[in-house]
Amino acid sequence: MFVIYSQNYFTMIKISNLLVALILSFCCSSTLTAQNFNLIEDYIPEEFSTLKTHPILTLKTTLHIVYRTKENPQNILANDLNFINQQYLWVNNSYKNLKKPTLLPKNGKTYYVPDSRIKFRLDTIIVHYDSVAWDRIYRGLAMNGNLPWEIDSIDFNKNTIKIVGKWEGLLRSRGDSLVIGGSNANDGVYHTSSFYTIENDTYIVLKEKLENDIIDGYITYYRKIDKNCWKDNWEKLANSDKNSIHVFYTGATSTQPAFGCGPSPYYLNLSKLDLNGDYASASLTAHELGHCIGLRHTNVPQFNDLPPKDKFGFIPCDTISTSNNIMGYNKCRNYLSPKQIGFIHQQYSNDTAIIRTTANGEYNPSNNIKIRLKTTWEKSILVSGDIIIKPGRKLIVKNMISMAKGANIYLSKKAKLIIDGGIITNNHGKKWGGVIICKSYSKRTKKPFRKANYGEIIFKNEGLMNNSSK
Repeated sequence: MFVIYSQNYFTMIKISNLLVALILSFCCSSTLTAQNFNLIEDYIPEEFSTLKTHPILTLKTTLHIVYRTKENPQNILANDLNFINQQYLWVNNSYKNLKKPTLLPKNGKTYYVPDSRIKFRLDTIIVHYDSVAWDRIYRGLAMNGNLPWEIDSIDFNKNTIKIVGKWEGLLRSRGDSLVIGGSNANDGVYHTSSFYTIENDTYIVLKEKLENDIIDGYITYYRKIDKNCWKDNWEKLANSDKNSIHVFYTGATSTQPAFGCGPSPYYLNLSKLDLNGDYASASLTAHELGHCIGLRHTNVPQFNDLPPKDKFGFIPCDTISTSNNIMGYNKCRNYLSPKQIGFIHQQYSNDTAIIRTTANGEYNPSNNIKIRLKTTWEKSILVSGDIIIKPGRKLIVKNMISMAKGANIYLSKKAKLIIDGGIITNNHGKKWGGVIICKSYSKRTKKPFRKANYGEIIFKNEGLMNNSSK
């Protein structure tokens, strides 16, 4: 269901019960004890992790669709929102259903976790009318005393322009766009496919079909500056909101089929997405989101469970030179190493250098965790619901547990909460509820029972509990 609010220069589409889930958020950390909470291994989900053992890290996003003009949007339209759904269903599926690696690290071991337990939630879609932001390429005329070039001849069959002089090297170094004077097609802007020189003449092969209406017979070329990462540009459209990751779909006139830019923690730009919703553009989105949440390209391995060399290029995966890692340049993009996954979970749990807004900081009783057996938590996790320790059961905490704002821990009859060197806190800058002693979760409002039956909190090995409201 979409509720649409009209606002001066943009339209906001609020998402409720959307089928997809997307992107990024950050949580602030509190002071930790002397224990080594920064070990990535402490944050890696197990192969068969559940809500109880390792809750899913849910990351929020705001999606911006930038129209060139209201009359001529040249971008995704309102009736294309199913395309967006499909894109992010694919993105989430790639993080949830990871494949085994095709290229192994130096020691030859296979490091594998089937589910990253990272989910991207799309909260809001905003449509902007901004002709400047629509084009991710800043183009300035390159006038070096040699321009414009006079067109010597045009081969319409080969889509080729001939100019006098050896300009191939200069053209290759300066960009991929040309303006043909007098052409009415494409606003006169064409993109180069290749160049070659015969004797003293340079031949330019164009991607777009040349129209035979060219009058003036001269060309200039543009110096291309990629403004995809110009943070100021995106801060303007996002009103500097840092409560979610902001993803921009722009029109772009790049020669690439799609282009993404990270790793700003708040802003990501994706251009020229295929409205057919193909998996290639979805995998690009998954890749660029990986940059936003702190992952680097695999050609220079970030962790020792990655191969020392990963061939770069949008090429098939194999077991010799090219991995299937989401952060590589390959046609598979369906694997993340355990340490890549653990690093993301760790960053969202502990790092105060980047402001995060994870949905795990929002209280959601549908994510309650019930402790029905003696349970030990050795990994650091984010919990968005209540923790209910059933009568006579034990929960032992040996790492950091971050509770959502207002969430509580319920100690049922004779239940025990043992904080053994760990910490229970809130890393979102808000107070969590606290510990409530009761007969049971369902009867927590009843009058107190005999003190002999009260649940018990035990602190061991410098265990801590803080940032609660009770």
